[in-house]
Amino acid sequence: MEKFLARSISIVFHPLLLPTLGLLLLFQTDLYITFLSGTLKQVIFISTLISTGVIPALFVLSGRIFKSNSESWEKVPVQTLTYLISGVSYFAGYYLVSKLPVAGFFNAIFLSGTLVLVALALISLRWNISSHMAALGALFGIVLAIMLRLGQHDMGLIIIILLASGFTGYARLVMGKNNPAQVYAGYILGFSILFLIFNFV
Repeated sequence: MEKFLARSISIVFHPLLLPTLGLLLLFQTDLYITFLSGTLKQVIFISTLISTGVIPALFVLSGRIFKSNSESWEKVPVQTLTYLISGVSYFAGYYLVSKLPVAGFFNAIFLSGTLVLVALALISLRWNISSHMAALGALFGIVLAIMLRLGQHDMGLIIIILLASGFTGYARLVMGKNNPAQVYAGYILGFSILFLIFNFV
């Protein structure tokens, strides 16, 4: 039962889903991006879903198929390639929203996400850092930086993100996918990059 719950949590807060879920969560808050028009929100939502979810997911599935059918694919660092392909896809998302009137904020999200993915790709060559926790750390970094910059406080949102982070970190440990150091390192990596970029750039 515990492993079933852990797996369910890992799926819900999967790095491929989290940017879209995080965006939907931000749209429901009192932060300034909630004042975007419905059309703009739809365009941003679809761009985010495609560039951070659909395209990377297709590569992951393709990699698993090739890995099961080709011995030579066994030697390919699929996880590292997945991060790099996802980074390219994030950059494509940046391009898609760059013409929008609110492009600055969302460009920063996509470019910051690209930076996180490049860092994950490099680290994953030597160490199995947690991408789940990096994604949640990045989400917390964005939200906290926005609140500090705007002088707005939404404790409910902070609590939700911290609870999701705690449950997901526990789930990764229960499933044996990461050790505590990899969980903490992933969270710190994602948080640091997004918080610093959004708070000081």
